[in-house]
Amino acid sequence: MRGQVERIEETLQQPDEVRLSDQDGSVHLYHRRYPETPVTEKLLLVVVKIDTDSPFVITAFFTDRFKSGTSIPVE
Repeated sequence: MRGQVERIEETLQQPDEVRLSDQDGSVHLYHRRYPETPVTEKLLLVVVKIDTDSPFVITAFFTDRFKSGTSIPVE
């Protein structure tokens, strides 16, 4: 994800969709579509652990589809 810090920040601040992970309810999956990426049009997925006093990013990567989970309202 070299060179993608701004997109990761944008995805966290203005996601297209947020889902709760099916495997861990304290993990949120932030998705945002980008028409141009290093490979082609993709979704950026940022996975965040939120059950602590200091939420943190677990991982971030480009994907072709929304990951499974319960959709939650985007604030």
